[in-house]
Amino acid sequence: SCPNVRTELTEVYTNAGPARPMRGPGHPQNAWALEQLLDELAEAIEMDPVSLRVRNVPLVSQGRGGIPYSVTGLKECLEEGAKAFDLAGAQEHTAYMNQDYEANGSPWRIGVGMAACTWIAGAGGPPSTVTVKLFRDGSVSLNMGAADIGTGTKTVMAMVVAEELGVNPQLILIENADTATTAYTGPSGGSKTVPSDAPAVRDAAIQVKRQLLEMAAEQLEVDVEDLRYRGKEIVSRSDPQLKLALGELNRLRRFNVVVGTGYRGPNPEGKAICPFAAQFCEVAVNMDTGEVQVVRFLGAHDSGRVLNRKTYDSQVYGGITMGIGLGMTEARVLDRGQTGKLCNKNWHDYKVPTAKDVPVNMTSLPLEIPDPICNTTGAKGLGEPVTIPTAAAIANAVYAATGLRVYDNPITPLRICASLAARKEAQR
Repeated sequence: SCPNVRTELTEVYTNAGPARPMRGPGHPQNAWALEQLLDELAEAIEMDPVSLRVRNVPLVSQGRGGIPYSVTGLKECLEEGAKAFDLAGAQEHTAYMNQDYEANGSPWRIGVGMAACTWIAGAGGPPSTVTVKLFRDGSVSLNMGAADIGTGTKTVMAMVVAEELGVNPQLILIENADTATTAYTGPSGGSKTVPSDAPAVRDAAIQVKRQLLEMAAEQLEVDVEDLRYRGKEIVSRSDPQLKLALGELNRLRRFNVVVGTGYRGPNPEGKAICPFAAQFCEVAVNMDTGEVQVVRFLGAHDSGRVLNRKTYDSQVYGGITMGIGLGMTEARVLDRGQTGKLCNKNWHDYKVPTAKDVPVNMTSLPLEIPDPICNTTGAKGLGEPVTIPTAAAIANAVYAATGLRVYDNPITPLRICASLAARKEAQR
């Protein structure tokens, strides 16, 4: 947080291909600069980098005119992440090991670093329309427009229906992402699919449940408010012996299906709904060859309620991997002097991270900080904030290991060796 903010955006025309959004557009690049600068400030005033960030956690979104956040989980991400990573202990250990390496003539140096972020999107919002059908045999059909681009969207949405209706997720048939047969929703971007569509799914399931309760109230001749839904049966609150199995509902047996249509309501006015993150990493640098290895990585994220832990963790690991690409391997090489054409336009020369480039030790630390006003499921976006601080955390760890600030990415062996050579020259 700071009292005055002024930003200036300048677009530059290039002939390097059309612009396209890539996981957290603009934010990883800005975090690369900002998070290194914050570490430099912390060093200049002799303050721990986590403490500096904790003392400056904003409670309002300056990017949206100063409106308050619905929940600000950045402090928890910083403190709980540092604790789980054992940042203080790791700093002591790396200092000791570097002294030992130097004494024994080893070229390796190790260091730990961190970086944090928010993501301007991730709140989701309307429009989204979903249809849920409950059939007489207990099976369920879920019809939604949301695409599953590999993030487990269908799994998560089925779990929302299963939680609300008390059915086995394996009994849910999903029809999605077909413009001919499904209702409208927005595209899968901006970390908005779950927070946009899951509330609509839940609303549709609630509409089904409400109709079942009305059927039971008519058949049992009691008030709807006296009944509660318990998955396979509906029970009277005042007389637990008075109950009906779903298969015993006369209207359901007559019509064979109950249809509920759900909608995504508007976001609360005057509130900024954003996910937050803090990430921590350890690197090893070979001072002779410039090789950098990411040894371990931890991502602490406030993305609201975790709807599915496996898909949540997969998003974290995938986002870290992409951030490693930005920080260490990926760069377009243009023939600037002559043709201006792209020189490395294949997967051999454009280096995306492989299994050998990511650490075996990756930890996902979800912080389920309740955000009751964000939406009816309590979930916020996760896909993009994971990538935002990754490269900056690596850069800060490289500095801790070598004393070198690398401002141009990616951090390649060539850049490390050139920086080491320049430092030796300056010290002569």
